[in-house]
Amino acid sequence: MTTVISKNALANKICPWLADPLTQFESHKKEGRLAHGWLIAGQQGLGKLNLALVMANRLVNPETHWPQILDSREAETAMATRHEPQDHHPDLHWIRPEEGKRTISVDRIKGGNQKKITGISQALQLTSHGGNAKVAVLEAADTMTKEAANALLKTLEEPSRNTYLFLVAHQPGRLPSTIRSRCQFLSVKGPGREASLAWLSSFDQTASLSDWSTLLDLTDRSPLQALRLYTEGFLAKNKEYLDFLDGVSKNKLDPQKVADQWVKEDLDLALTWLIKQLRKVIHLRLSSRLLETDKTDNDRTLTIIMNRISIRKLFQLHDKSEYLILSLGRGINSELALKALLLEFKAATES
Repeated sequence: MTTVISKNALANKICPWLADPLTQFESHKKEGRLAHGWLIAGQQGLGKLNLALVMANRLVNPETHWPQILDSREAETAMATRHEPQDHHPDLHWIRPEEGKRTISVDRIKGGNQKKITGISQALQLTSHGGNAKVAVLEAADTMTKEAANALLKTLEEPSRNTYLFLVAHQPGRLPSTIRSRCQFLSVKGPGREASLAWLSSFDQTASLSDWSTLLDLTDRSPLQALRLYTEGFLAKNKEYLDFLDGVSKNKLDPQKVADQWVKEDLDLALTWLIKQLRKVIHLRLSSRLLETDKTDNDRTLTIIMNRISIRKLFQLHDKSEYLILSLGRGINSELALKALLLEFKAATES
């Protein structure tokens, strides 16, 4: 009897734009050319975890049918509940950073005696419960510590029979070359703009195409990220963040107060928004285009603020914002770092 690896829809249905990489995987499987390690890479919000779990399901349950399409409503629920405790197949080992942490520790790979943690290296040595494959999915594999990556390398070098590891990564370049070289690379790309808008619009038809388009732009056309921002009320946040930047640039708002509020509410979200805005402006500047001023008040506000900053400074602010978001949870004083970043932004708009 076929059993699903997880009750979560991410393991049993698939986003429509992921059919091509799944077909690539199936071709390798049919030809008997499956690597033990797979690096599933692409920007955040494209459904790489969805692809990895469907692939895992098709290995653990070889007789399973081709997955049905995952619509936007099911996708939103599945993403929101994916980490809730629920039954899953004993041959699936799903590894991710522990709650409240941003990295995958070595204990998650090797196991830890003090906390009695069974690592995936140990679990994958056991006999398959279902008589088929054993699969480990590493969600955010690029957050592994150096020690965790070294421990995983041993498993990749000497895998047990019928064992597969799927490494899901937004930034595969952060993984050691020794890990990358032992994995089959599977690139995930997003759908076209029209396809994305059609998929998103089915979630809530009261939202305008313009609203969905704004969210797609903020997320570099990542449908799942755009969907998350919508459900979190980000359309209102977009204007609020722009007003904050406008106030700081005009010396009407204290950067310390803005930093305090961003840290208190959702610093990840605020920094992600700031990075997207800087990236958007840089792209338009490099293409010798000015920001369009005939769309919305938000566009006009962004134009006025960002056109006062040199392209070189925009790159510097972008890089520092990315470094800050990657450093969160690693001992950095995020409030002071954010204040320094906002002061630098203010100075750049005045020069």
